[in-house]
Amino acid sequence: MTTTDVRPSRPEPALVSEAIAEPLSRPARRSPLARRLPYALIVVGIAIGYGVGHGVTSATPNATIAASSGVSAGQINKALSSVSGTPIVNDRGFSNLENGVQHSHGFDLPLSADDRRELSREMNIARETALQYPTLADAEKAGLRRAGSFSPGLGTHMISYLNSSYGAGTAPMTDDQIRHPLAWIYDGTKPDSPIAGLFYSANAANPAGFAGPNDVWHQHTNVCITQSSNGGVDAPLGADHDATVAQCDAVGGRLITVTGPLLHVWVVPGYEDAQGVYAHLNPAITCNDGTYNTVDAIKIGTRTSACQDGSE
Repeated sequence: MTTTDVRPSRPEPALVSEAIAEPLSRPARRSPLARRLPYALIVVGIAIGYGVGHGVTSATPNATIAASSGVSAGQINKALSSVSGTPIVNDRGFSNLENGVQHSHGFDLPLSADDRRELSREMNIARETALQYPTLADAEKAGLRRAGSFSPGLGTHMISYLNSSYGAGTAPMTDDQIRHPLAWIYDGTKPDSPIAGLFYSANAANPAGFAGPNDVWHQHTNVCITQSSNGGVDAPLGADHDATVAQCDAVGGRLITVTGPLLHVWVVPGYEDAQGVYAHLNPAITCNDGTYNTVDAIKIGTRTSACQDGSE
C-alpha cells in the first residue's frame, strides 16, 4: 500500500471538471496542438513536480572560493568548524529548495521478501524506461515537451502528453504503467543533458504505486501555468509559490488549485538519491556553479532555468 504524506484537501469534482473544460485561450483557427491544449495544460498542471523555493541564498560553493582565494576546500571546511568541533555544513542553497513543498521522506519501512523481489523487478523496468531517451535531444525527437524551467534538485521535466492515461490507480502499477511515465527528467537544458530520473502521476487519490509502502506521493496547490513557445508549459510563479488568482491573471496564466498525486523516481545510475529513490529532490542535480541557488519564484517567468547563476 502506498502512503501519501500531508495531502492537501481534495478538490471538489466540479472544480476539476471546470478546470478541464475551460481552455487557456481560443484562437480563431486552432492547430491540432491548440485543440489539445486545454487537456494538455491540465495534464501538465497535474504533472508539475519541479519545485522552486521562495528564498534566495548567496552562499558560494567551496570550489569557487578556493579558486579565488588560493586555499583548498579542506582548509575552508576546517575554518568553518564550530568551537565544539562540529563542522558547519554549507549546503549551497539546497535546504531552500524544499520551502513550501508539502511532503517529506523518512526512513524506509521494511519490505517483505516478496515485495523486495517485485520492487527490484519494477525498478529494472523503470531504469530501462529512463534510458530509452538518454539525452534531452532524444526526448525532444520523441515528441516530449518541456514543462516549466530547469531547477536544481529537480532537473528539467520533459512531458509526454500521451502518457497521461497511464497514471497510477488504486491497484498496483502494471509493467505497462511503469513503462509510460508522465515525464523524463534531465540534468540540464542542453541537447546533450543526460537523463536523471522519471516522473509519474496518478489518477486516484491514494495510488497503490510501486511494490511496498515507501513510494511517498506528493501534491502541489495553486500552481499558475502558461503556454510556452515550444508547445509545452511554463510555471512563471514557480510550483511552490502558492500563487493567487490575481498574480496568475497578471501573467496571463491559469491557476491549478490542486494537482493530483505525483512521484519522482531516481533510477538512473549516477543519479542515485541518498534520500531515497522516491525523494522529491536530488542533490546530484545542481546549477552550473555547483550550487542550488535559484531566483525568486516570482521572477522565473519564461526562463529556461531557475538557477541564480544564469544557467540555461
